[in-house]
Amino acid sequence: MACSDITRCDNSLTAAAIDVVLDASNVVSYGECTIDGIKLGDRMLVDPNSTAEDLCKRLRSFKKIKGDRKWKDKAQKTDKDNLNDLEGKLCDLLKNILPEPSSNSGGGGETEVIAEPETIIYGCLDRKASNWYCLENDCVGVGDDRKPPKGIQAGDCITTKEYDIKNKYVFCNTQQGCFSDTEHKVTPTLNKVTIEDTGTLEGQPRGVIGHIDSVYNSQKDLIQTANKKKKFLYLKKDGEPQGFYVTSTWDETLVNEFAAALTIEIFKTQLDGNSTFPFQRVTIFSPDSRLLGHFSIVPNTNVNGEPDSIASLSGKEGSRLINYRLKFHVGTQILDLNNVGVYRNALDSGGGKFDSSYSLDNEGRIIKDPVTEGLVSILKEKPIGLAKLLK
Repeated sequence: MACSDITRCDNSLTAAAIDVVLDASNVVSYGECTIDGIKLGDRMLVDPNSTAEDLCKRLRSFKKIKGDRKWKDKAQKTDKDNLNDLEGKLCDLLKNILPEPSSNSGGGGETEVIAEPETIIYGCLDRKASNWYCLENDCVGVGDDRKPPKGIQAGDCITTKEYDIKNKYVFCNTQQGCFSDTEHKVTPTLNKVTIEDTGTLEGQPRGVIGHIDSVYNSQKDLIQTANKKKKFLYLKKDGEPQGFYVTSTWDETLVNEFAAALTIEIFKTQLDGNSTFPFQRVTIFSPDSRLLGHFSIVPNTNVNGEPDSIASLSGKEGSRLINYRLKFHVGTQILDLNNVGVYRNALDSGGGKFDSSYSLDNEGRIIKDPVTEGLVSILKEKPIGLAKLLK
């Protein structure tokens, strides 16, 4: 429960610094968390000799701790109860130090004077945020020099960053590919990161935008690492987009866009309340629905919204993915003609690694599988019983 007596504090006193610490099990270590550099379990924090100024600054830090993502997601109930008890103790100390509002109702013709508690106004003080205080309220100064009036306390900020997305990224937990047009996607119109910050990101380089950029850069590193892993069935250039199915270093524009898509989905799912990134697969399509790539995702636990939200990425193949991809490349040769036999065996619908509707001719070109094509032709021309067909 918030301390109502904090309203008697000087408005110029800002919240003290906080630090929410996780232990080896990735949960909050209450005794190691600090306010104003003092551990929560340290008796110095509730020292009766504390000044009113120190108590006011420390009490204003409780809102920051309770709004911290790590605290909200990883603090145990007993820790949260202990924090509330600690806030109550500091509040009691403040009552004993700061004078009560004066009230004089005695005789002798004296006028009654009652000191009204100050009203605290909170607002977003980050001018880069979409709900910056001065966007909707009167401020001091003009143009870029505007600033909130003295006394406005730091409140929650909403920051949005938009990325240029040309392809479609669909997220799911289906190994054979994300082919359903679900709401879990990033597209040219679903292309924004939104963060609601309670002030916990103030220490980040460049604030909230700096935090978004750090998550983006980490995803880019993961993608570049995935580029070094072996993939299947490279094709010669045929004028169609190859996406991530190339032997060379992936196109930087595509890598940047993929990193942006992962970043957008990380913050979207975090805003939805997921402390762990909830998807294990992402399938990438061009604007005309051609397959550009399919990756498995290994998330880290309880760090969604942080640079290490995702532990690793790796390109994956499957029968459905192969069939979908190759239907756009009939007639295209494989890149390494020495692998015609290897690929043909892998694509063999009767016993290969993939249950494919496609195969290779002797020159290594993608063709419809003669066996499945022949069976389809027979069934189209004259429907017959299965027993007769197998004779």
